[in-house]
Order: sequence, then structure tokens, then C-alpha cells
Amino acid sequence: MNSLRLLLRRGYATKYSGRVVTEFDNGRSFAVEVHVPNIQLHDARGYPLPRRDLVCKVINILSKSPDPFLDLSDYLQTLTLTLTVSEASEILKSLHSTPLAIQFFRFCHSSISKFRHDCFTYNRILLILSKSSSPDRFDSVRRIVDEMERSRVRGNISTVNILIGIFSGGEDLDRCLRLVKQWELRMNRYTYKCLLQAHLRSRDSIKALEVYQEMRRKDYQPDIFVYNMLLDALAKDEKVDQANKVFEEMKGKHCEPDEYTYIILIRMTGKLRKPDDSIALFQEMVSKNLAPNLIAYNTIIQVLAASKMVDKTIYLFSKMVENDCRPNEFTYSVILNLLVSGQLGRLDEVVEMSKKYMNKGIYAYLVRTLSKLGHASEAHRLFCYMWNFHDKGDRDAYLSMLESLCKEGKMVEAINLLSKIHEKGITSDTIMYNTVFTALGKSKLISHLQDLYEKMKKEGPLPDIFTYNILISSFGRAGRVDEAVSIFDELENSDCKPDIVSYNSLINCLGKNGDVDEAHMRFREMEEKGLNPDVVTYSTLIECFGKSDKVEMACRLFDEMLSEGCCPNIVMYNILLDFLERCGRTAEAVDLYAKLKEQGLTSDSITYSILERLQSGSHRKSRICRQNPITGWVVSPLR
Repeated sequence: MNSLRLLLRRGYATKYSGRVVTEFDNGRSFAVEVHVPNIQLHDARGYPLPRRDLVCKVINILSKSPDPFLDLSDYLQTLTLTLTVSEASEILKSLHSTPLAIQFFRFCHSSISKFRHDCFTYNRILLILSKSSSPDRFDSVRRIVDEMERSRVRGNISTVNILIGIFSGGEDLDRCLRLVKQWELRMNRYTYKCLLQAHLRSRDSIKALEVYQEMRRKDYQPDIFVYNMLLDALAKDEKVDQANKVFEEMKGKHCEPDEYTYIILIRMTGKLRKPDDSIALFQEMVSKNLAPNLIAYNTIIQVLAASKMVDKTIYLFSKMVENDCRPNEFTYSVILNLLVSGQLGRLDEVVEMSKKYMNKGIYAYLVRTLSKLGHASEAHRLFCYMWNFHDKGDRDAYLSMLESLCKEGKMVEAINLLSKIHEKGITSDTIMYNTVFTALGKSKLISHLQDLYEKMKKEGPLPDIFTYNILISSFGRAGRVDEAVSIFDELENSDCKPDIVSYNSLINCLGKNGDVDEAHMRFREMEEKGLNPDVVTYSTLIECFGKSDKVEMACRLFDEMLSEGCCPNIVMYNILLDFLERCGRTAEAVDLYAKLKEQGLTSDSITYSILERLQSGSHRKSRICRQNPITGWVVSPLR
């Protein structure tokens, strides 16, 4: 029985020779060193088969050796038979590094005796380069082809197919076609397919159409992929007649269109504003038992929505849901953009019919979109649905709802939402609080602002620099100077440190509430701390000086601003021009206007109203007429 099992396991007989290298004292055990014969097997056609042990050994050397090609040379010298091209091709196929594959390809020709690359090894290296992402891969391919021609290696049609697949047009593609003639090859159907794809990659639908027509003349039947690629290119180039002709030829050749064929044509007719043709194509697709997928439904819904066909759009959406095709965000966005033009009430109908697919992600998307479009009431209604039907909330949707409520001035609802947001597993963060703080500050609801800030300090999250800046600005806007200063002191004692915005808000609060000296002191304090004042800082303080009749200080601060390299804007010039005109310092105002023009700033309506007052001379005590060389106006400056 054991002998029979051994016979069954042996595939062929091989002679081995060996010698005893170790014999133990008992004479019963010994070790034998076996010499495996170096046999080159051949296939049925007489071609040598790759030696698998040799291929594995070479790959192992190339992958792991610190000096792979030196070690490979040493190893190959131990062989009685040289490396064959089929073995080189197998090794190239197994190398995962393109640079290493190219080095090995060069090594074979230069360092292995009697080795010559043939068409198959050239095809292998070209195929490797076709999959490479190296920026110089095209130059490497050109060099390989040059080498083939110099070595008089004749490629086959696979070589041409690979090359056409690499290049997308121009001289390289022309060279591929010349090689077909040079090597006396015949292009097959796959070659034409590659050529058509190459023209489409270079966005040349006309040449692609010519290739398709040549295929038909040579009776090569294009497959569905060729038809779809060509139709898509013609549709995108708005070559409608050609696309329709190809579609009819496709059906005439008994190549049945698939769902992607119809999607391409529906999209094309939709762009042409021919919704009836799009509907006919969609119905034809359904009649051929092609189940519309998500892309097909989205395409036809988009076509109908673009033509303002509300009833048909919603009907088709209902069919989509009935056929268990799950709508995505794009589907809802198309319908939403259609309904916002006057039929937003039907959104509830859409939501109800697709209730089984409505998850918190879709609800959140609709809430965000409606909020951005300014439909706060509809957004709030959907938000309430989401709140009632889902245990977990979506942070972005909640933040959008907060922003929408704040924008609409519904501050009680916003504060209430912020207080309950934790019930849906969402932690309120600083951004949410800052959103509500900003709205409360603009509405001057200071008591609510203070209560919410105290709650934030007690329960978290920690205020950030934006929180402090919003609070300082809000208290300043309401004339609550002491509270603004107190918040600024809290900021200085926190982990956050005041920035330019913090100082600008405080200076604005102090200056506009009558404490100009304290505002000026904070300005100097800001400079001492290494914060460079910006144009807002200077314009705020200059305006405060002007309103306090400290025009000289305003002018000195303006000069200081210029010397510090801070460029004034038109607002700054308007402020200073207004003060100079009101004080009757007409000549200085005219000179300042000249600087404004030199800087290339564009005057606005405020600038022109000040200039009109300057021209009228209503503040002047005496009149000495002279024409200003810059403005051309006649002015009479004070003396």
C-alpha cells in the first residue's frame, strides 16, 4: 500500500547523485549531500520553461541584498546555463519597484553573457512603465522604443497596443501607427479600441469618431464600452447629430445599450432643454428591463427639475423610492433647489414618501441647506423632525440651526437649543456659544449675554480669544464700559492673551464712550506689548480724537501711522478729511485729498460729500481765492 502511494505521488523520475558527508558511530545514520542536476525543461513548442527556483533566487537577491547587482553577477556566474528571456520576463513581472525593474532590464543586456532582449521582455518593461506614476515615464518609454529600433527588435501588435495605451495623442501616437507599418503588423479590434481611447484622452472626439468609422469599415464590431466612451465624448462636445447616429448604429449592430448608454443620452438631451426626449429615453431604458440605478434617477430628476417640471420630478422621485433605489444628498439638493422657487411646502411630501431612507445625515443636509438659503422656518420644522426621530444628533446640523435662529433674531429659541443640545449626544462647544454671543451682542440683549456667559464659565466649555473679543465688543456697543474692561482683565489673566482685535474692541469702547485718554493709554500699552496697531486701531483712535476736538493729536497719530508703514484706507481718509473740514482747515484737507489720490484709493460717496462741503467754503472766515493744482477747485484756506 505504501509503495502504491509513493508511485501515485511521483510525477516523473529524476536521477540524483550525492556523496556521504557525515557518518555516525553506530553506522546506522549518515548525511548525504545531493547535487541537483541543472535541467532546462521545454514546453510543447520547444521553448525553455522558466526555472522557478532560479526566478525566486534572483528576485530574493534584488529585493534584499544591499548591493543587489553585484551579488546577482556573482550568483549568475555559478550557473551552467545563462538566464533566458522568459525568466527575465518573469523576474521583471515580480519586481514592485519601477526603477529597480529598469535597472534589471539594463543589467540583463549589459552584464549577462549572450543575453538579448526580445519582443516579450520589451513588452514587459513597457507594461511596467505604463503603470508607473513617475513624471519621466514618457521619456523612458521613448528611450525603450528607440532602443528597440536600434537593436532591430521587431515588436508585435501587443507592443503597439501598450504604446497606444500610454500615449494620448500628438507625435507619439503618430509614431505608434508608423511602427505598425514598419513592423508589418495588422491592427486588431483591441488596437482600434486603444486608439479610440487615446484620442478621447486628448479630448479629440472627431478623431475618435474617425477611428470608430474605420473599425466599422473593417468589420470590427465595437463593444459596449467603445460605444459608451464615444457617445459620452460626443455628448460632452455637443455633437448631437453624430451621437444620435452612433446610437442608432449601435442598436442596428445588435449591441444592446446598457443603463450607462441611456444615462449619457438623457444627460445630453437634458442639456439641450429637451425634457420630452429625456423622458422617452428613460422609458425606453425601463422597457428593455434595465433597472435604473442611482445615477440614472439623479440624471432624469435633474433634467426635469431644470425644466421646472415639479409634478413630474416628484412623481419620478416616488418611483425611485418604490423601486428601492436610495436617494442621496444630490437627489435631495436637486429637488430642494426646484422647490425653493415657490413650492417649498411640497418638501414635506418628498420627506414623507422617502421616510424609510431619511437618516440624520439627510435631515442634517436639508437643515443646513435651508438655513443657508434663508428659509429658517422650514429648516426649523425639519430640524424638529430630526430631533424627534433620532436619538443621536448631527453637530453640523445643530450648528446650522443655531446660526439660522440667530440670524432671524430668535434668540430665546437659540439659547433654548444650546441648553438642550446635550440630550442628543452632542457636546456644546465654543463655536456654538460664540455664535449665540455674537447675535446677543448685536441685539444688545446684555442681560441674556451675561447669564449665558456665567453658565459657560460654570459648565464649560472654556472661553477662547474669540469669546472674549465678542464680549468686549458687545459690552462696548451697549455702552457698558466697566463690564468691557472687566472682561478684558479676565482675558489678561486667562490662558489666552489679548490680540489686536481685543485691544481694538477695548479702545473703541473707551473712546466712543468718552474716555479718550484711557483709550490712548491702552493704545500705548498695546505697542509696549509688541502688538503692532493696524489700520482699524489707528482709525478708531483718530476718530475718537476728532470727536473730542483733539484734531492736532489726530493729525499726529495719522503721521505716526504713515511712518510705521501702516497704509490708511478710504475710511481713515474720510474720518480725517471730515474733521479738518469741520475745523475750517481747508488747505490741509485739500493736501490730504491729494495724498489719497497719490495712494491710488477710490473716493466713495462720503469722500465726495466732504469735498462738496470743502468747495462751498461754509466754514471759512476769510477768502483768498486760488486754484489748487491737484483738484482744480478754488479754495480759500484760513490764514
